[in-house]
Amino acid sequence: MDRKSMALASVMALTPVLMATPIMTYAATSAAQKVIKQSDKAQGFINFYFQNSSGELFLEANRLNEPFLLISSLPHGVGSNDIGLDRGQLGQTRMVQFERHGPYILLKQLNTFYRASSDNPAEQLAVKEAFAESVLWRGKVVEGKTPLVAVNDLMINDLHGVSQRLADTKQGSYTLDKSRSVILPQGVKSFEQNADVDVLLTFNSAKAGEFVKQVTPDGKFVSVRMRYSFVALPEAGYQPRAYQPMSGYLSDEYFDYSAPIDSPVSKQYLLRHRLEKVTPGIAPSEVVKPITYYLDPGVPEPIRSALLDGGRWWEEAFNEAGFINGFKLEILPEDADPQDIRYNMIQWVHRATRGWSYGASIKDPRTGEIIKGHVTLGSLRVKQDHLIARGLTAGWQDRDAAAEASMALALARIRQLSAHEIGHTLGLDHNFAASTNDNASVMDYPHPNITLKGDQVDISAPYVEGIGEWDKFTIAYGYGDKANADELVKQARTAGLRYIGETDSRSASASHAYASLWDNGNSAAAELTRLEQVRRKAIEQFNANALLQEQPLGELADVFVPIYLLTRFQVDAAAKWIGGSDYSYQQHGSAERWHYLSPKLQTEALSSLLALLSAESLAVPTEVTELLVPKAGNYRKTRESFDSGIGVLTDPIGMAEVMSRHVVSRILVPERLNRVNQGFMDDSEQLSVVSLIDKLLAKTLFQDLQRGQLLAVQMRVNTVVLDELLSSYHNDNTSAEVKAQLLARLTYAEKQLKRRSNRASNYQAAHFEWLLQGLAKGLESAEYRFIAKPLMMPPGSPI
Repeated sequence: MDRKSMALASVMALTPVLMATPIMTYAATSAAQKVIKQSDKAQGFINFYFQNSSGELFLEANRLNEPFLLISSLPHGVGSNDIGLDRGQLGQTRMVQFERHGPYILLKQLNTFYRASSDNPAEQLAVKEAFAESVLWRGKVVEGKTPLVAVNDLMINDLHGVSQRLADTKQGSYTLDKSRSVILPQGVKSFEQNADVDVLLTFNSAKAGEFVKQVTPDGKFVSVRMRYSFVALPEAGYQPRAYQPMSGYLSDEYFDYSAPIDSPVSKQYLLRHRLEKVTPGIAPSEVVKPITYYLDPGVPEPIRSALLDGGRWWEEAFNEAGFINGFKLEILPEDADPQDIRYNMIQWVHRATRGWSYGASIKDPRTGEIIKGHVTLGSLRVKQDHLIARGLTAGWQDRDAAAEASMALALARIRQLSAHEIGHTLGLDHNFAASTNDNASVMDYPHPNITLKGDQVDISAPYVEGIGEWDKFTIAYGYGDKANADELVKQARTAGLRYIGETDSRSASASHAYASLWDNGNSAAAELTRLEQVRRKAIEQFNANALLQEQPLGELADVFVPIYLLTRFQVDAAAKWIGGSDYSYQQHGSAERWHYLSPKLQTEALSSLLALLSAESLAVPTEVTELLVPKAGNYRKTRESFDSGIGVLTDPIGMAEVMSRHVVSRILVPERLNRVNQGFMDDSEQLSVVSLIDKLLAKTLFQDLQRGQLLAVQMRVNTVVLDELLSSYHNDNTSAEVKAQLLARLTYAEKQLKRRSNRASNYQAAHFEWLLQGLAKGLESAEYRFIAKPLMMPPGSPI
């Protein structure tokens, strides 16, 4: 059986053919023909007929039992980062088919997860009959020579899940209002391999959601433009490639019930585009058709040029992998539709607040072949990068140089972001260990490289230019000759390239020591110590030069936020060294093992973190605090502003609370303490929970108290430390063994507090006595907290 026949047999296993033949009548034929004559036509992959007089859309029911893809998307978005319904957003990719049952047409979503890949029809049928399918819609046929079916109730339908998304983001109970929803005739199009229908859907609610109110004229009515895309399955010839954990790729999974007993039922394959050489083989060759991406022409300069520059970094990777001119990036033609399935897109998306960018794709659910890559870039992110740069260069005497450097940093980040998100749509996963390999991949989250040059903060080389060695490996592995794949993995491992993906990195409780977000350097501890020096210099030199020309002084406090919190992400990285492990994605039969980091490295990390809890590190100079005046006039605090415990005034002690809580909470993550304990039980040379807690208390609660603002900072830090110790003690994820050690150290702390209270001045004694009483309450009650409502840390991600 040839490939085309095998592909057809696989599809037929999912889609039984119905043999019923409709009976035509003269009257029915006349009704169908009348609709056709009165309608505007869009003919191609699907033939549509729109009747302007009634607003009805009809579909020609001539593609029965032929699987195709159905995708919903949002040509126009809601504009809220918190809600997430962005312009250009892709919905679920469904493999569906139309079926006729008597006078009805059904649109059925086929179950592609459970399969039988064998050639045995009975085996295929057994799997098909074992699992349910989903009927998405039913319509009645208008009989005739050209049978039609009205599809308004299919199209005016929330298949994208807008109302569910609004509910999930706590915006209230919005429901689809069909009386305010219409099919948009100008959005009904059909081409050779795809067809689109655009609808304007309105959702209403008796009470407007808070985020909805921010972005709509009337928050009780949310009207969004949604698109249904009907897409032909790709032509035969694409060769799926099995997923390998060290490949660095995203993957899809399915269950194959025809797998032999000695083979796993679960199968995974890489996600990637189809890319073929003119001359097949390992040798370099021109390609049959390049992977071409198109940039949204709505992107302004100089951002447009930066996005083009960064996206085109991938040309090098494909050329080195032997695919000459295998990747291209161009501006979208004026007459092209960015939602069209035929265009891989990079869209510039506006939201009310800054937020994440995304790399999504439409793929063939049978094979993992990427049909369309779609990048969403949040437009406000670049302004945050520029804001950070302005804060860092506020102390520069040469203001023209500062402005130039700030713009250069923002554009350098845009180049990296362009390459990163395109990488996802090429099939690549995050690699959050790449920053520890000399920034070997654009698929990491990069923190700007900030240094000191003499007495001045230096941002002259904030980001690495170009793709890294890991990126070159991934393209060669996924798109190159399959026979060379194993050798490429060996070469990557020999070169010392680390790869750790999403699930092992993002959580605060993740155990891998070298996989973090927004960090730098091979040594997390050394980099934290170095970056803290930069932070203190930036704080000391901070002034109103950081503002844009038209901004009032009250906005300066928001510019100060990322400067004060400059080390927040490196704190996360250093904390992962405590109880941290090192491992790679092992293969069957490998001699590799995982292990804890050495006691020396763990102790270095703990020391670097504890240094940040000193009053000198957390205090804000008075001359800086006095510049941070309240918001002026109609300006208001936002989520990007620091919380304050003293009203509208800037709260320097509140800042210390926020930063110290971040540090302490990361040290005392329950799973981290559990690992520290288990590591110590296996090796008494390792850091122990007792030693960790004693070092923490020695640097905070048991330090001699100072005067003035430093005293206030110390007292707030002491409170935070006990709060977080109690939180870990009562946490359900903290092991019984660790709870025993925590209880012992907290009991010891009670004794020390009594001694300190007895020999302190009245003011200081009151502090220790309050801590003592609160500690007793906290040990008894899991609900008790010293600070009932902790001040919130402003968002850091994304940068």
